[in-house]
Amino acid sequence: MEQGNLKEVTVEFSGSRFRAFIDTSSGLLVCPICRRTRVTSPEDLVAHILAHAMKSLDKRREPPQRAHVTSESSSEE
Repeated sequence: MEQGNLKEVTVEFSGSRFRAFIDTSSGLLVCPICRRTRVTSPEDLVAHILAHAMKSLDKRREPPQRAHVTSESSSEE
């Protein structure tokens, strides 16, 4: 898809606004993240964007676990 065929638009869905693209030759909404997927409705676009977010969360690493070491010299007897 050529960049010249895309026009930036604001999509409103369920009280949220976000920027997306519309393919001027077909009239379909284009994903602003991957710019490959074309959908017909804002609802489908939101579902596709959420799939991007879920995939990103699945790839996220857990932070390293650190053991807290207590020193015996700090306790008073």
